[in-house]
Amino acid sequence: MRQRDTSADGKLGGARWLGMAVADITNLQATLLVGSTLRKEQPLLSTRFRAATKRGMQLNVVHAFDDDLLMRVSNKAIVSPAALPTALAAIAKALAELKGATLPGEVASAVAGVTVTAEARAIAQSLAGAEKTAVFLGHYAQQHPRATAIHAVAQEIARLAGGTLGFFGQAANSVGAAAIGAEPTSGGKCAQGMVATPLRAYVLHNVEPEADCANPDATLAALDKAEFVVAMGLFRNARAAQYANVMLPISPFTETAGTFVNMEGRVQSFNGVVKPLGDTRPAWKVIRVLANMLDIAGCEQDSIEAVRQDIAADVSAHVQSRLNNLVGAVKVDLGDANASNVAFKPVGIYDVDAITRRAPSLQLTADARASHAATYAEAAE
Repeated sequence: MRQRDTSADGKLGGARWLGMAVADITNLQATLLVGSTLRKEQPLLSTRFRAATKRGMQLNVVHAFDDDLLMRVSNKAIVSPAALPTALAAIAKALAELKGATLPGEVASAVAGVTVTAEARAIAQSLAGAEKTAVFLGHYAQQHPRATAIHAVAQEIARLAGGTLGFFGQAANSVGAAAIGAEPTSGGKCAQGMVATPLRAYVLHNVEPEADCANPDATLAALDKAEFVVAMGLFRNARAAQYANVMLPISPFTETAGTFVNMEGRVQSFNGVVKPLGDTRPAWKVIRVLANMLDIAGCEQDSIEAVRQDIAADVSAHVQSRLNNLVGAVKVDLGDANASNVAFKPVGIYDVDAITRRAPSLQLTADARASHAATYAEAAE
């Protein structure tokens, strides 16, 4: 929902994941962290990175914000949001020169005119001098308007360094959703496409556009103009009441059974711990009933076990077979590094979903009170 660049749709090797086991982070010798406010974005992984730096890992950072990671950073390149792809391209170019290697077509063309900065060369030397390396793309890299270019260039940096490429999951079950194919297929539309070309009807599943979408204004405008909108949510939402024709209450994860797949591809199934409240029903049951009423085949399951069986006989094996961070031949457009109209809207640590946004205790914290909008200092000036 927060993805802006969808040009890689249909060209991904599979579900994007961490690229390694979580425990293996502490064994890395050099790492490149791209577009990630690590401590607020992935606080549990942050402890792994901190342990690794204490053991000598060289942590290199490319980001639009110079936040304190509370660990030793060997090299960093803090640039404007618009310059993030170019800064990464400079590292790829420097690393190729150090290795005496060539970059593939589109990436080679994109980096040809890029100037290698001192920071880029230092980061390239750090990666080139280590045996166990990894490149990780954080939330801001994945939500960048040039996310596909960042992905393609990062992929080449990881290849030249002899390391792995990893992605930080943007939600609790991002890997699981991708692994079972909850993505646009041939002829389908991504979330942004459904808004760019407004549709007659929409079904929202646990989505609050004003907080969950990359372009909330355009999304809300499309919903307001639609002929029919069904909103399936956990809570009463005053804004949804303005555009929804039907609001269906669905259960939070605590009141239903399901499966989460974490960033390393580990499958973790669970059951509801309490009964659904009132007329609330698990979302999969609501969808099944709607499908039955519309005579849609393949929706006859009457238990969560049947749902899992229809996904795959062995869900864990299926997920493992789908983990793949490679992106195929894509157009690598670094954009204008001097543009001033590229800004990020950071997602607060306690603003990630409908539940955290409504937790009184979390909303009283300093992190919740912090501004949810940030711009690069030079652009603001």
